[in-house]
Amino acid sequence: TVGDVWNTINNTEKRYGAAVIGVLCVVISAANAAYQYSTVDPFAGKLLGGTCIWLVTAAALITDTWRLNPTENGEKVPLYPVKGEAETSFMWFDKGEE
Repeated sequence: TVGDVWNTINNTEKRYGAAVIGVLCVVISAANAAYQYSTVDPFAGKLLGGTCIWLVTAAALITDTWRLNPTENGEKVPLYPVKGEAETSFMWFDKGEE
């Protein structure tokens, strides 16, 4: 679920500042899952460790995307959600053409 929320923030809404915090939450969630699995079966924890390595790499890329894409006035987008150009909408609540 954390990954789905982050995906919407980053890829659909393009809120790069909030996406940095979101991807860090995804990394923490995956690391917790790897730890929990490793307490039951060490091999399972190691398998999830590969996912954690990929997510840390993704977090570095997302952080650099945020760093390299300031607003038009040159300031970085804040790392917390702010009201801006992006608009969240849910397809099941939209009243599309019938």
